[in-house]
Amino acid sequence: MSASLDPELLEAFLPEWRQGCAALAALAAPDGVGPEGVAPEGVAPGSSFPSGPAAAGRVLDQLRGMAAAFGIASLLALLEEAPPLLEQPGLPGLPGLAAALAAQAEAIGAAGMDLPLSAPPTPEAAPEAGAGVGAGVGMGAGTGVGAHVCEAAPPRRVLVVDDSAMMRRLVRETLSGDPAFQVVGEAADGRAALEAIAALHPDLTMLDIEMPLLDGIGVLRAWALSGHGAVVVVSSAARPGSELALRARRLGAAAVVGKPSGAFSPDLRDRNGAAILRAARRAAGLPALSAGA
Repeated sequence: MSASLDPELLEAFLPEWRQGCAALAALAAPDGVGPEGVAPEGVAPGSSFPSGPAAAGRVLDQLRGMAAAFGIASLLALLEEAPPLLEQPGLPGLPGLAAALAAQAEAIGAAGMDLPLSAPPTPEAAPEAGAGVGAGVGMGAGTGVGAHVCEAAPPRRVLVVDDSAMMRRLVRETLSGDPAFQVVGEAADGRAALEAIAALHPDLTMLDIEMPLLDGIGVLRAWALSGHGAVVVVSSAARPGSELALRARRLGAAAVVGKPSGAFSPDLRDRNGAAILRAARRAAGLPALSAGA
């Protein structure tokens, strides 16, 4: 955990992370404003915006995807303690979790490297049955990154959305080669995608941007209000780092993967399949595959 992090990557990471933490804290605030008067991006303080466990889960998915993308294990370990907080009426634990995530990220930014988490709370101070922020968090057995992922866990249910039948097949075959995923549906346009998300409740949606009837950005906007699971954008129009990719990330996409030009190329899986699979595993909260896997 002592390896240095690229300063330029940290400079790009911290503002987005702060925004995500502010949004997470605001979800438990009755007036829609976080503890420091910060509302989620695009929402005026005091106005209404999506709330509740589903909205919190999407913010947590986005934070988890960011931490995994940058390989910051301590933040992933903190996020492992989030699920019990979503079961509490009113989500009272979210501001504390957001504060812990923000403080850890700021310490990492100052040090230029990932840092161990502080010691877990003493038994006297710890909330019941893992319901508090950081309860049981440490780097010991059963608490590290991926501790809740086991061999017996059911596969993540995936929806593949792309107007190209060839691309849908290639994404499906790429993910089907990993036993951690099960493709449960496909859609060829944005409207069909929203219907499939509502009907199937996928754990992960692999989403194109340029589609008929409703594009991927429109799908993300609707999904951000009432969707389920995480979203990975797979698109030649939203290359990582582009303005369109940033829009997708702001709307909650856990990752953006670029398609090579010529989606019908038969070697697409060889050229981009590994990147698609890596992004899917990060978004689903799964550990990275070893080099030989």
